[in-house]
Amino acid sequence: MTLLAPTAAQIRAQVEAVVRHDPKVRALGIRSPNRQAWPERLDCAGRAFTLVWCESSLAARQALTERDGDTGVVLLTNLSSEMLGDDVVARLAKARLLTVEAWEMVREAFQARNIDPRISGKPWLAELLLEHAHRGPYPPVPGGLLDADTAWANLLDRLLGLPFARPDAEALLRWSIGDGALARFTSLPPTARNGIASWLSEAAGPAGSLVTACIDSGFGADALPLGLVAGVVFGTSWHLSELTAAAVRLEPFVGGRRIAADHGRAWAAAAAGALRPLDQATRRRLLERADSLLEQVHAGGFAITSPVLLAGFQARLRAFADELTRALPSLPDAAALQALESAAARVAAHDQAADQRGRAEKVAMALRLVRWLVTARSAPQSFADGVIDYARDGAFVDLARRFLAGGDEMADLSAAYSSLAAAVRNCRETQNERFANLLRNWNAAPAATWPVLPVERVLEEVVAPLAASAPVLLLVMDGMSHAVYRELLPDFMNTGWSELCPTEATEPASAVAMLPTVTTVSRASLLCGRPACGSQSTESKGFAEHAALRAVGKAGLPPILFHKGDLSEGGSLAPLVREAIGTPDRRIVAVVHNAIDDHLDGPEQLRQRWSLDDLHLLRPILHEARNAGRVVVLTADHGHLVEEATTQMAKADDGRWRAGTVPAAVGELAFSKGRTLSPSGENGIVLPWSETIRYCGRKNGYHGGASPQEVLVPLTVLSAGVFPDGWRLAPPVQPDWWETLPPPMPVAAAPARPGPQVPPARKRSTTQPSLFDMVPAQPATPAPASDWITRLLASSVYAAQKQLAGRGAPKDDDIRAILDALSQRGGKLSRVALAQRLGVAQVRLGSLVMAARRVLNVDQVQVLGVEDSSGTVTLNRALLDTQFELKQ
Repeated sequence: MTLLAPTAAQIRAQVEAVVRHDPKVRALGIRSPNRQAWPERLDCAGRAFTLVWCESSLAARQALTERDGDTGVVLLTNLSSEMLGDDVVARLAKARLLTVEAWEMVREAFQARNIDPRISGKPWLAELLLEHAHRGPYPPVPGGLLDADTAWANLLDRLLGLPFARPDAEALLRWSIGDGALARFTSLPPTARNGIASWLSEAAGPAGSLVTACIDSGFGADALPLGLVAGVVFGTSWHLSELTAAAVRLEPFVGGRRIAADHGRAWAAAAAGALRPLDQATRRRLLERADSLLEQVHAGGFAITSPVLLAGFQARLRAFADELTRALPSLPDAAALQALESAAARVAAHDQAADQRGRAEKVAMALRLVRWLVTARSAPQSFADGVIDYARDGAFVDLARRFLAGGDEMADLSAAYSSLAAAVRNCRETQNERFANLLRNWNAAPAATWPVLPVERVLEEVVAPLAASAPVLLLVMDGMSHAVYRELLPDFMNTGWSELCPTEATEPASAVAMLPTVTTVSRASLLCGRPACGSQSTESKGFAEHAALRAVGKAGLPPILFHKGDLSEGGSLAPLVREAIGTPDRRIVAVVHNAIDDHLDGPEQLRQRWSLDDLHLLRPILHEARNAGRVVVLTADHGHLVEEATTQMAKADDGRWRAGTVPAAVGELAFSKGRTLSPSGENGIVLPWSETIRYCGRKNGYHGGASPQEVLVPLTVLSAGVFPDGWRLAPPVQPDWWETLPPPMPVAAAPARPGPQVPPARKRSTTQPSLFDMVPAQPATPAPASDWITRLLASSVYAAQKQLAGRGAPKDDDIRAILDALSQRGGKLSRVALAQRLGVAQVRLGSLVMAARRVLNVDQVQVLGVEDSSGTVTLNRALLDTQFELKQ
């Protein structure tokens, strides 16, 4: 065996191995063929040892004689035991000269009896293990065998920072971008570097072999971006001549080796997996490098096939812009709509849809607006119909329009959005004119019939009756439109609040603002409970003196109203407000929140996205309301119109109303009767119904006019577990065009579902005035009958499944309703859409679907499924027919 010159690490390991057996050892002798640059002193196992090079026996005797106290000595010599002398050797540990036998020292370090033969022939591996032994003791191996995986796991962890014995390609790629990782690898001796590369290639498979080839070729820093490029080059079109040539251009990056298509795809999958958990800045840097490399191999024209690359996202957005531009003139062409759906789906499927969420949301909203444009609609024949249409449909249109504001950084896509916005605006102008005329007729003799309620009747008809059963917080969000409410609602639901509706109600409610739709008129009327015009003092006095509110209040705790200036103290919710909301015995507390209305006076360049976090103090207000067991009546005094291509037609103090001294022109309508109350005392006023008109300088938004966006406001009751008498959880509201419009499937007629059960209520007063008369629900026209659901319910398999489900089996009517709803929408519905079609609250849908799955999923076959990522409920008709033997 060739005598090796020990390194300092090996000397340390040798000393520690001896000290473990003899803690009081004083001297050791180690042979070395030559002198090395060793340190003069080593601290090993809690003791100090002096290192002395001895070229003669005399030097050895002198070193042993001059040993200082408890300090040990290590004699390093090129002499044999015979040349050193028996008297010297007898004073050394184990009474002999030790030689560096690396694997023997490794065996001692791991307290092993045997070494795996797969590694025992690799002395460089043992030497590296010994060099890094100073980082801490190696763990004793179970069973006494140091196997290959244990040795590699410890070596790769200490040497390279790879915590696995057999890292996969994804782990290798993540390691390759770490600080100093490649430098540590390339600094190794060639033998060790080649040996480690060989092990990693074998452990990580073909993709890992390509990664190590990149590193060996000096392109380790690009291994991950190159993997992303491989996803394009070896994608579904890899056989095309342009990509075949690109594959050849990739070969120099992996040492000139040919890359098999399946190996390239595995490399791409590993690169995408390694990229996703990284922070956004690092992802961006690597993606930009990948885009550059894609151009370098002349494959940029195929970027659209990549669901990861920045260039791929840009290409998919450009394709969507092209399809949108082509589709708009040809609507309602089904093929054009389907092409647009496919283009939007490719954008949504790209990884950048999460990083560039705003751009992806605009694509989704644009697609929804196109679906809305092709959806057949009939003009409302009454004001109540117009209100219902807007709450169920128009509000979602306006929400989608808000998202398109500002366009996109891509000029072609911005132009397409502008064309779409113009098409939607033209359609809405027709609706706005119809709505304004219906409003004028209704306004002359208004009726309070669910779901339409004048704002001045909210206290009498909603707040006071609710307060007889539960403490109430009236939250007036000044200027909140239906569209803004739809944007905020998910935040409310995510914090534990649910919408309630009267037990017999079938439609979401809206309050109708006073005319003109300005704060001094409409908010004063709302808070005074009668037509009024005035400031905060008028509102506070009218609210405190309202007879119906005082009637349900307790002595000494009258209804109380807080305005904007009352809410904050030191930047937090004022203690007086917190105490009032948190005291259940105070039956009615009202809070006016002005953030939305204040925003409208801001500059048009600011586009606000609304969430609870954007509305200062709203979270602590809701927190106190929840703790006090309050229900929240959420409404507004008026809505607003967002600035979009408006023109100033006249000059007035407010943005969207003027005195009737000049007759109404095109886009305007004169109002003079009923609920019309001019702030300046005129008998008549003129309100624009057209969205293109304003009477003031350009701002972020306006109100005062007669468009449904300004006139109609949400009237919602929210609960965090309190259910007043006569109220139930409300089913969600969402138009069909909000989701994909598949071709309808044949369906069976679904019988009317029984009325939803009212959840157990907290013990409250049993007397409550009737809310107000409901508009009688129109009976639904049955769908054409199809017998497949009937045959399913009559089948022997279904009967057996119900028996197995026992008491947890759903009702046949529930099964029929679920199958009917899904089949009408191509076998797929979101949770919101399915809950709406079933007429149940979204929070109760889960238990209903679970019960149905117990019966329909025979032997766990997924006839009725729920997608993990989206929660979408799916129906597989082919499996259902097979499992229940319905095929004829």
